[in-house]
Amino acid sequence: MKRQDTLGQFLLNALYRRGVRKVFGIPGDFALNFFQALENYKKIQLITLSHEPGLAFAADGFSRISGDLGVVATTFGAGALNMINGVACAYAEKSPLVIISGAPGMTERGSGISFHHQAKTIQSQRNIFQEITSAQAILEDLETAPALIEKTLTIATQLSSPVYIEIPRDRVNERLFPNLKVENFSLPEDLAATGECAEEIVQKLSHAKRPVMMVGVEVHRFDLRHEVVRLAEKIQIPVVSSFMGRSTFPMDHPQFSGIYLGPAGHPKVQDLVENSDALLLLGVLFADTNFALRLRTLNPKNIIHALNREVSVAHHHYKNVPLPRLIHQLQNISKKGDTQRVKHFTSLPKLKTEKFFNDSPLTVEAIVQGINYIFKKHGARPVIADNGDCLFASIEVETPDLLASGYYATMGFGVPAGMGAQLAGAPRPLILVGDGAFQMTGAEISHCHRLKINPIVIVFNNHRWEMLKTIQPESNYFDLPPWNYAKMAENWNGRGLTARTKREFLQALKLANDEKKFVIIDATLPEGETSQALRNYLKRIRE
Repeated sequence: MKRQDTLGQFLLNALYRRGVRKVFGIPGDFALNFFQALENYKKIQLITLSHEPGLAFAADGFSRISGDLGVVATTFGAGALNMINGVACAYAEKSPLVIISGAPGMTERGSGISFHHQAKTIQSQRNIFQEITSAQAILEDLETAPALIEKTLTIATQLSSPVYIEIPRDRVNERLFPNLKVENFSLPEDLAATGECAEEIVQKLSHAKRPVMMVGVEVHRFDLRHEVVRLAEKIQIPVVSSFMGRSTFPMDHPQFSGIYLGPAGHPKVQDLVENSDALLLLGVLFADTNFALRLRTLNPKNIIHALNREVSVAHHHYKNVPLPRLIHQLQNISKKGDTQRVKHFTSLPKLKTEKFFNDSPLTVEAIVQGINYIFKKHGARPVIADNGDCLFASIEVETPDLLASGYYATMGFGVPAGMGAQLAGAPRPLILVGDGAFQMTGAEISHCHRLKINPIVIVFNNHRWEMLKTIQPESNYFDLPPWNYAKMAENWNGRGLTARTKREFLQALKLANDEKKFVIIDATLPEGETSQALRNYLKRIRE
């Protein structure tokens, strides 16, 4: 460590060594010293948005597409606490965010007075973030701060989980102690347990008559998609994805059978999963959304579950087994499987011809068919879906990458996450968002012109929270104010289009595909119009 290093420089160097090239931030007085250090650093770009909730979602989308750490920086209290929902989403869905918060200076404390932005005590904010982050580093002590930084960032990477770093404003430019040694940190890994676990899994799969592999969110987060494909091809078993693991496995692969949604999904996929005598769950969250409320129908003795560095094989439990290591071990010891065990079928809808897009009112089916039509003609692009019916509709969109808050199920994820995805270098994304979610965070799209990005946004516009209305049709508190989404796009240096019929929607998609600016398509839907997948899912919930 160089004598001239300040604490702020050390933190920025540690981020840079881990591949960080962008930080999403909104400045505030307790964070101004860190923001100035970041601007002086030159090697990391600062990207500012308008509101902290969008900031967290943008960093999350950036991380999910790039596989790198998503970093957000903000001020104490009013800034950091405004990101709680976005950070909770990242924690629930295993996105590696680094939250950097400014804080009152050490020399300011002890006077007995409270600081502005302070909720209860100086410690309140860190206590709150303990619930939704996997590690916390409070950089008050210059001697221990470097080691805390290294440990915290390592945990973010190895667990694919958010971490919290709090830096008092008068510590940012403090010089670190010369010749201070910082030891490397790594989470424990049990090689013996990994080997034994892999042997038991291979034995169980080889003896099974109806083995099935289900891929989930951790396969995506740890960039294991190619490794999982090779494993599936070697052991020759059918593959499905969880709701959250959508697009983790190639949809056109001969071993891929579809997305498991219980009775709300394709009946053949339901039969594969629920009647399997060896269900290999790789990185799949055991959650109601992933299993469509069917967890009780699965026999525990048939389940092999690898998640959070732990593996359960029936009633045997192994700890400190990272998923990348386990998959590598399974590849090494597995024998070539019987190709007769795979009977391929597709659960995707048949692509309609252009004659389907007539002058009848727009439907959710037509939105999906229009997207697939354009993707077939011009090439698929990443899809970012917000919560609500647009999320269920996205199940039938043929895309290599789908980002969504499929488990935490927060509204407002779509637009900022899609912007973050394009800032990560992804091809021009397509964002699916309901009008309710757009009214929460959609105004962040106004930054696209300045940031030189141009996503296509499709607003499922039915003038209310349609999914909630479908759940509880007798209530009357779901209506939304009418926004002119197309005009808003024009006011923000984008292109706005409106579609009320199937023909108008396909034409709007064609225009959007050729447009260089960002585009908002106001897809106006009739009252009560929803996807078949949502109707099936809600029917099951009522039952």
